[in-house]
Amino acid sequence: MIVRISQLFAVAVFLSARLAPAEDLDAAKQMKRDVGAWNVVIKMFGDSSGAPTVSKGTETNFMLGDMWLISHFKGEIMETRFEGLRQIGFDPKKTIFVASWVDSTSPYSTHTEGTWDDKSQTMTLIGTGKGLSGNEMKTKILVVYNEDGSHTSTMYGITQGQEMKMMEFHYTRSAGK
Repeated sequence: MIVRISQLFAVAVFLSARLAPAEDLDAAKQMKRDVGAWNVVIKMFGDSSGAPTVSKGTETNFMLGDMWLISHFKGEIMETRFEGLRQIGFDPKKTIFVASWVDSTSPYSTHTEGTWDDKSQTMTLIGTGKGLSGNEMKTKILVVYNEDGSHTSTMYGITQGQEMKMMEFHYTRSAGK
């Protein structure tokens, strides 16, 4: 009897989630603008000279239903092949964007939450992850959308209340996509 009740509960939860309309159509619209294939110029900061190290990559994005943007990034960072996966969605209860990131260089994931500012066309995500040492690291990511359809994502590390620019990714649509 317990198994049957739990099965019915699971089906009810599944159906209520499936039948619920998207809570925020603007959130889905923001995520859908990233769908497709992108060329990426990557700038890594931290060199004592102040000059960034520049490399290139690609990112392919698709929507999982109307609620999740899934991204697959491939590139080279510091002369090392690099791949990452990101998912971003909108939490209707908290009315914020939620995202997670995993990549081929770290055994740790990063989780962020944030907001969209329509006036500045900027998404701001703040969260925590772990650095390569395993120590917790706070991050801030600003994604600014430009009138030409490109966008720039800048990642900052936050230590002792100070923001340090770590990486910048400039996205332009792949030709023919």
